[in-house]
Amino acid sequence: MLGFTVPDTGSLRGDLVALVEGVRRLLTEPPGSDIAVAALAAAVRHPELDGRRFFADRFARERAVFERAARRGELPGSADPLLIMDLLAGAVWMRAVLRGMKVGDDFATQAVALVLDGVHRPG
Repeated sequence: MLGFTVPDTGSLRGDLVALVEGVRRLLTEPPGSDIAVAALAAAVRHPELDGRRFFADRFARERAVFERAARRGELPGSADPLLIMDLLAGAVWMRAVLRGMKVGDDFATQAVALVLDGVHRPG
């Protein structure tokens, strides 16, 4: 996992934005984007590459973000950190790789706000 540093911005929101921004850059900026997509495709065709291990190892490191947030009182005990990361990182993968859409610079902030704040209907 060279090049992956777990952020510590002092807030859950800031850390999540930094994590999502890292995934966005990985999947949209060459040469990382080409390598990441090729590696995922290869892992699907060749189980011995075990892509699940990569994601499990990454989440094991990301877990520190949630542990710090819980200690600061930013995260309820009922929160599911893996689900939160799946929603956020999965959104980047879906948009950038599977849909081939542009993932703008503000995507990380918008996605984190949606996950943390939810969707609210006016009135």
